[in-house]
Amino acid sequence: MKIANQIKDIPYLATTLKLLISIGLLYFIFTKIDFPAFIAIVRQAHIGWVITAMSLMILGVVLRAWRWQSLLNAIDIRVPITELTAIYFIGFLFNNVLPSGVGGDAIRIVELNKHSKHATDAVSSVLVDRFLGLLTLQGIGTLALLFNWNAVPAPVAYFTVAMFIASSTAGYLMLNRKLYTNLRKNIGLFRRLTDIGPLGKLFSSLQSYPSSALRRSYLISILFNLSLIAMNMSIGLSVGVDASFIEYAIFIPITSMVLMIPIGFGGLGLREGTYIELFKSVGVPTETALAMSLLVYTIGNLFTGLIGGIIYLLRIR
Repeated sequence: MKIANQIKDIPYLATTLKLLISIGLLYFIFTKIDFPAFIAIVRQAHIGWVITAMSLMILGVVLRAWRWQSLLNAIDIRVPITELTAIYFIGFLFNNVLPSGVGGDAIRIVELNKHSKHATDAVSSVLVDRFLGLLTLQGIGTLALLFNWNAVPAPVAYFTVAMFIASSTAGYLMLNRKLYTNLRKNIGLFRRLTDIGPLGKLFSSLQSYPSSALRRSYLISILFNLSLIAMNMSIGLSVGVDASFIEYAIFIPITSMVLMIPIGFGGLGLREGTYIELFKSVGVPTETALAMSLLVYTIGNLFTGLIGGIIYLLRIR
């Protein structure tokens, strides 16, 4: 009983630790800046560009829902785009209140299970949906580097290319049915792992997506990620960030990868430190980069979470 209670306490301890890490990171950052200058930047933020960023964020959620619907249609799960958009917003709500950084994905799976008899299909659709988003964003970053390799410091450029190559390779390994069959045939350990019931079903579900559906979802993902970059640019313009589209296109994928590291609460502290270091490398003042990152959090997490909360309350009434 004592061990069971200790195990039960682990999520609360993890949440507390993440919250303390975020507080510590933010405290460290704020001790290194000119606080009055930071407050002045926030107060002078251009409301027009902030509203533009909020509109682009909402557009981005609809595009994500469209991408998800494209994947679901390919495995014969028919869900209206309005329902998928609502589920996405509810996911943002739970990203803010659950201890895990993937709490929103878990809620999306639970909600989608109401429309599908196969849990593995729900899981695989969320995994592929998220993966395509990251892969496309990294592809945009790599393409941006081809236009101007010297736009960012060399280590940042090499890291971007390495992440794109690693993600592309991982995606090919997961989604290629022929390769999967050969691995099962020739590597005993891989065969034994995929013989495990739930894991085998998940791999089978991952490979059930036709290439035409993946290509269509990838194209939709390009539109979404361009809207994401535009949203960040709008926030940057609202606080006077002087950076090019190329620089945003390189920095946003890196930030997205860093935020997958499971430390901090809602990415707070980690996001701010990453924005500061990346944008500082192209001459953006620390206080301005910090203001930008906190506005990104406000619009990308709190604003969407508020919409998700309203939708959630209306659904349970």
